[in-house]
Amino acid sequence: MLLKYLKTSKLNTLEKLYFDLMFMIVLSFVNFLILSFKFFIYEDILVFFQDYSLLFIIFFITLIGLFDRLKGIRKYKEILKKNI
Repeated sequence: MLLKYLKTSKLNTLEKLYFDLMFMIVLSFVNFLILSFKFFIYEDILVFFQDYSLLFIIFFITLIGLFDRLKGIRKYKEILKKNI
């Protein structure tokens, strides 16, 4: 069933937005888990931020993408309601 949804060319706009949203949620959750578990291993917080600065950047980009997808879904649903 998942393989059917990996072909995004067959999905309509709302399904594509939900697929992107699901991908962003999984990516940000995995990134958050990695950062949180690594945080407890390090004793010096500055070394932690230096070593994992790229993961922090990726985490914030995924959060921005997550909220952007939510905004896109909301706007698309409003457009669908106006057309009905």
